[in-house]
Amino acid sequence: MHRATKITELPALTVDFLHHSGLLMDNLFASLWKRIGMKTLLSRAGFKKRSGTAIDEVVYALSLWLWLKKASIGLFAREGLQGSIGKDVLYDTMNREDLNWRKCHEQIATKAVRGLKVSGKRAFVVDDTIGRRFGKKMPGISSHFDHTSG
Repeated sequence: MHRATKITELPALTVDFLHHSGLLMDNLFASLWKRIGMKTLLSRAGFKKRSGTAIDEVVYALSLWLWLKKASIGLFAREGLQGSIGKDVLYDTMNREDLNWRKCHEQIATKAVRGLKVSGKRAFVVDDTIGRRFGKKMPGISSHFDHTSG
């Protein structure tokens, strides 16, 4: 018996943006990747690979996998990447202890903040998900105030 595959959905704001502007998600993601200069940022953070697929391509695939919220790396590598990068390469990259992910995140955040200053904007919303969160043993630790509902 063949069971239906559970399909995860993109965030509502993302879906609306893609539908209204007529953009394809992979083209949008690729142009953002180039505009940010991720290859340079990864190099500055010390991301290197001796052989095989270039490290910037592997991190690009991992970022795409996270953004699409696919349940399995193996499934994503087979269907999404169509054999260009294997699941073992993705797992090995995620498990490498010599890659400084914090420095990479810091450089991306710094670049985003500099972009905000240049544009004159004062806020940058990373996650606008509204979800009720509660803490059982320590009230207030894992909760947040929702300004929409008060």
